[in-house]
Parts: sequence; structure tokens; C-alpha cells
Amino acid sequence: MTDVVVELCVDDLDGALVADRAGVERIELCADLLEGGTTPSAGLVRSVLRAVRHVGVQVIVRPRGGDFTYDDGELDVMCADLEAIAALAASLSAGDSAGREGGTEVGVVLGALTPASEVDVPAMRRLLAAAGPLPVTFHKAIDATPDLLAAYDVLRSLGVRRVLTAGGPGTAAEGADVLAELVRRSAVSRDAPEVLVGGGVRAAGVGSLLAATGASSVHLRAMSPSPRGDGTLRTDPAVVAEFLAAVGRGPRDPHVAGVAGVAGPAGAVRVADSADVQGGESAGGAVPDPAPSRSAVVAVDIGGTSFKGAVVDDSGRTVLSLSVAAGATGAESIDLVVGLLHELRAAARASGHDVVGVGVVTPGMVDAERGVVLFASTLGWTDVPLGPILSAELGVPVEIDHDVRTSGLAESLFGASAGVADSVLVAVGTGVAASITSGGHAVRGALTAAGELGHVPAVPGGEACTCGQRGCLEVYLSGAGVARRYAALGGLPGLDTAAVVARVGGVEGVGTGVDAVADRVWADGVRALALGLTSLTLLVDPAVIVLAGGVSRAGAALVDPLRAELAAGLAWRAAPEVRLSELGTHGGRIGAAVLAFRAGGRGSVVDSWSRSDLLAEQPRP
Repeated sequence: MTDVVVELCVDDLDGALVADRAGVERIELCADLLEGGTTPSAGLVRSVLRAVRHVGVQVIVRPRGGDFTYDDGELDVMCADLEAIAALAASLSAGDSAGREGGTEVGVVLGALTPASEVDVPAMRRLLAAAGPLPVTFHKAIDATPDLLAAYDVLRSLGVRRVLTAGGPGTAAEGADVLAELVRRSAVSRDAPEVLVGGGVRAAGVGSLLAATGASSVHLRAMSPSPRGDGTLRTDPAVVAEFLAAVGRGPRDPHVAGVAGVAGPAGAVRVADSADVQGGESAGGAVPDPAPSRSAVVAVDIGGTSFKGAVVDDSGRTVLSLSVAAGATGAESIDLVVGLLHELRAAARASGHDVVGVGVVTPGMVDAERGVVLFASTLGWTDVPLGPILSAELGVPVEIDHDVRTSGLAESLFGASAGVADSVLVAVGTGVAASITSGGHAVRGALTAAGELGHVPAVPGGEACTCGQRGCLEVYLSGAGVARRYAALGGLPGLDTAAVVARVGGVEGVGTGVDAVADRVWADGVRALALGLTSLTLLVDPAVIVLAGGVSRAGAALVDPLRAELAAGLAWRAAPEVRLSELGTHGGRIGAAVLAFRAGGRGSVVDSWSRSDLLAEQPRP
């Protein structure tokens, strides 16, 4: 794989210098990566072009975040930026004052779509004309088009040099078949755009991705938390070196794996190797003490009655765990979460670990993109900006999400639905909720409330639910529902759901021979769940349904009749496979750890995790 072309996405001069010294072929120079990359300042473009010696520089031209449909005013701005970049590249090339190696390339990255998400041909012609001689890469806007192969052919006719794509809206691994076809088309003629593969490309999987697609060019970010400790990210030389090693190459500069950006005199940026940092002082002033040698994250699973936290290292093993009871009020619960995080980070540092990110999962309606808990009744939270609060408190990146949705993520990566692109995890505990994965992506919904399976009306006009509806699924099958109905219908007093399930199927009762009440309550519950899953199957067509939560511990007593009911309700098509969770109650912690490493720019570390490490006994301090 030594002939693989590597393109690195960077957002500052330091990142460009790391790439230049490492031996990366090209960089995509951006601003505002949180918006997916926008046009960098003229000063940054000029500084990078003057500073680098080897690496090709592709400058993104995108006036804002959001969609890729631009009005005439926005196109005017883009054209002006393109003309300025072309003029700057020409002036530097003419003088060659930077001493750049011959053959290094300056180009631009852009894209424009119509409101129907087709390639906007008139807009692209304007932009290509403004770019002049600069080679043009059409960015991942192509992945939003309804027919990616047709869009590629349009771009070929326009004279685009290369196309950055994941082969669809998911990751490159998920779009491997489309990518393989694009690579085949690119090889047909010399004027076909090069296929630049990007989207979840990591060191651990790049070999199999290249083998599956036949591609020879890849695009990635390689970031970790900035040593400034302000929650921002920087291009990580160690991650770059790891990726280059994965494609069979060493760094151009042998010190690249120990490189860190350090401010020099008068604000200049130089690159310091590990010896500079270890010395304690540099030309730019004091250097922070070296960080602990092992990275870790803090993962917190927030429940209605307790908050469970863990420090998880980069192998996926839990270093230590703590838990606290929930607060009496919403404000008190926030304070308790903050205190738990501080305690866990202190314990991590004491054990020689550097916390690079935090992942928090919580019940309720969660806007994961903004880090806001919109509503969580059990916690007394409404519109709580939990992510920003915690990030400001700890000074590290924080990602939050819904607890069941995150358990579904963990199960799809390491558990019963691993490798299945279309699956549903159903958590049956105090209530019932579902995590829906379609095409490898979590379904969130307009109100972030997708997956409220427990409130699907399973029995029209049935018993009242606390939500205000009647006949909801969780009235009939949930930890609270089964025990309540059993008692209300005359069953033995004081039994919880596990005890009721133990009496199902002709188990002898007191003076009755069999417990008919337990049989009836359980049969009603299984039938209600089957009705809910029948509707869900017809709507989203999962290949696998995974059962989790306390009620799922009923095992065969739940799975066997449920499979039969589900098959009967889907007479004209095959029923999805029903499996029990393989991660159990650990799913929330594991999913939160995945979120945390992603927040810290180290998402690739989870690619090497094993289930045995993830489920290893959790030590306590």
C-alpha cells in the first residue's frame, strides 16, 4: 500500500506543518471543522502556502455551513475567493520564494447542488471558471445526491479533477460497493475524476477498505484534544504516524511521532519534538508538564435513580468505576454529575491516564448535536445544555446522547447486532424504548424522539398509560406494567416482574395448581410487544431485533413466544431474527465510551476493541 495517496484535513498552520513533515501528499485546508469545513482566511492560506515544502494544498471554498445550495450572492463570494486563491498560488509559484518542491499542487475543494440535491451545473461552471488553472475537487456534497454514479458522470463532463466521497451518506466502509464502481469508472479514461475516499477512514480499517474498493487515495482527519486544554482539537502527529504506518509508510521526518505544535517567538509556529517538550522551556516560553502516557475517557450512564461513571482506557477496559444516587432536584442532579466527572478524572490522572473526552448518556429527549437534554421527566430536566455545561467544567470535549440509542450503538459495534446495518435494539425495563439503526445510521427523528416504542398503542382502547394515552405497549410489557397488572388481576401480592415470570407456564401456585393470572398477564404482554414489533418491522425493515433490559432476562420465556407471535403477524414476509443482548447492562457504559473517544478526536481506537475487554470486571478505587 506504499503508493496510497493520503490527504489530511487540517484547520491551522500547525496541522499543515505536521502533515508536511510526516510525508502526507496533500492537505485540505479548512476553517470551522465543526460545520464540516468553510473557507479559511486569506492570511491562513498565504501562511500555509509559504510555510510548507512538500505537501500539496487544497483549499476548501465554502461560504457557510449547512446545505450546498447557493444563491447568486453566495456564488459571487465563492468566485471572489477562488480568484484570490488562484492569484496567490500563481504569485508564489512564479517567485518560488517558499522553496517548495517541484510538482506540489495547489488546488481548491468545492461543490454546489440544486434544491433537489442534484449537481448544480450552471453554478459549477461559474465556479470552475473562477478557479482558472487550479485543479478542482468536488467535496462530499456528492454523497447527498440521489444518484451518486450519475452525479459522478456529470462531474466528469465538467472537468472536475477528483471527487471526495464515502460512496453514500454513511461511512466509506458502508459505501464500499459504490466506491468500487466509482474507482472502476475512474480507470476507464484519463479524464475521469480521481476517487478520493473519505468518511470514517481510520488506520485500523484502511487496508480492508482499499482492498474492497480498489481505491488508491484516502482522506481523513487525525485530531486529538489540544494541549491548551480549552476543548479545541489539533492535528495529532501520533495519529498521522499511525495511519501512515497502516499504509506501509514511515514519516518524512523521523521525529514526527513526537511532534507537538509550540508557539515560538513573535507568534511564529515551529514544530517541537519530544526533547523540546521534555525540557520544560522553549523559545516560546513555558511548556506544560508532559501528559500521562496513556489516554482514557470518562463514560457516564445517567439513570433515573443513579448515575454510573467509569474511566475507560484506549483498549476498552474499565480502569475504575463509581456511582452516585440521583439528586432530589434537576439542579442537584447536574451538580452531582459534575462532581462525579471531576472525581473520575482525578482518579484517572492518579492512575497515569490522560482524559481526552467525556461521553454521557441520559434518558429523555436529547438533542445530541447541541448537547442539550430537551426533556427528561425522571430527572426534572427541561432544555438543559448538559454538554456545554460539562465541557466548560472539565475543559475537555463532551458528547451526550440518548441512553437506549447509545446502547444500540454499542450493540451494533460489539454485541448481538455487530455488522448488521439495519437493526433495532428494544430495551424492556421500567419502560420500553427502541434504538433504530437504518443503513448503519441511528434514526433520531424531527423531535429527537424516535424509538418511543413503549407508547405505541398496542391495545386499542386499552388500559390507561401515565403518558395520557390508552393501550400503550409498556402498560402491558414492562417491569412496572407486568407487576402492576398481575397484582390488579388478583395475583399473589408483593411479586415483582421476575417473580411473576417464574410462575408462567403451569408453575404450581398456592391452592390453584397453576398460576393462570401469571400466564394471562405474560401472554398479554408478549402479544402487545409482538404487535409493536410487527409495526416496527413493516416500517423500518430490520434484519435483527435485539432484546435488552431487565425484562429480557426472562430469556426463552420471552423470546420463544415472541418469535412465534411475530412470525404469525408477518404472514406475507419473513420475520426479523430476534436475539438477546450480548452486552446487557454494560451497553450504556460502552456506548458512552465510544462517544467520548469520538468527542476527543480518537474515534479510531474503538476499532480494535474486543468484547472480552469491554466486559472485563470493573474495578473500583
